[in-house]
Amino acid sequence: MKTLRHLSLILASASLFLLSGCGDTPPEDDDAGLRPVRVMTVGGDVGLTSRRFVGRVDAVSTVDLSFQVGGRIAELPVQQGSVVQAGGLIAALDPTDYRLAVREAEVQREQARRDLDRQRTLLERGTVSPAAFDQAKTQYDLADVALDNARRNLSYTRISAPFDALVTRRLVDRHTNVQPNTTVVRVQDVTELRVHINVPEHLVRISSEASLFDVSAFFSQHPDRPFKLEYREHETEPDAVTQTYQVSFGMPRPEDFNVLPGMTVTVEIRTRGAHADTSFQIPVGALDMTADGEFRVWIYDEESRAVSPRAVKVGLLGLDQATIIDGLDAGDTLVTAGTVFLRDGMRVRPFEKY
Repeated sequence: MKTLRHLSLILASASLFLLSGCGDTPPEDDDAGLRPVRVMTVGGDVGLTSRRFVGRVDAVSTVDLSFQVGGRIAELPVQQGSVVQAGGLIAALDPTDYRLAVREAEVQREQARRDLDRQRTLLERGTVSPAAFDQAKTQYDLADVALDNARRNLSYTRISAPFDALVTRRLVDRHTNVQPNTTVVRVQDVTELRVHINVPEHLVRISSEASLFDVSAFFSQHPDRPFKLEYREHETEPDAVTQTYQVSFGMPRPEDFNVLPGMTVTVEIRTRGAHADTSFQIPVGALDMTADGEFRVWIYDEESRAVSPRAVKVGLLGLDQATIIDGLDAGDTLVTAGTVFLRDGMRVRPFEKY
């Protein structure tokens, strides 16, 4: 009996051992349950830090010039395609009639002045009424106004260039009789040239952060010679079709070759100076935005397997790549996809392959 009771205890113990062994679960993999993410390590190589656009050359303004008085055109020395310096003669009417009008007005004012002097002497003697003197004074003032008007009309017989003007079209010929306000010549202000490009909305920031970028124009005549551009203005309404914004730059008019409004040009926007030496190219998918609209990335720490956000400054932003000009260092590992699901301190595991 003691032997059977002892054997039963041994079997019971063995059963408990087996049952306990069957109930144990294998140790879990540390990575199980962690969100997989794609990561990349930022290298020391600087990627492309520039983008190119097709631009269009334009004048600062286009103006139709006309006479404010009528007459026969006596001088029209300008040629289409020529540049007239500011103050240079564009066209002139025959001034004969207007000079005669000035002379007539001078004679009438002189007569009115003598009448006024006589009336003043008689008023001092008490032989005329103050009303008669006032009438003479009024006639003199009217004659003075008429002379000013005649002189002004004479000055209107000449059109001078209001700026460095490129003559784009001569609309009448010499000896033509023209009425007041008839367009004679169309000119464009080429004091400087304007270059227009259309950019996506993220590059409109050039208008407020011009110090971060160098913008240059390249013409087909001189493909290896950059012409520096300076920001002037931008449109605040996007194009209805392309949803891009027009940005305008200014550049001096080249003296050694001819650049005309309407020509096409290649515009390069490049990250400036020190930013270009410390910038990195990352996929656009690595960018995240804060509630305040600021850019950030998520840095992955290999030891803790956790991620944390870091604010960055974006230079150029393309369809696939973004240039980071501040906030990253060579060797940083960052998440390149799925950033919208991350939170500070969240543990993740790098995704290797399917």
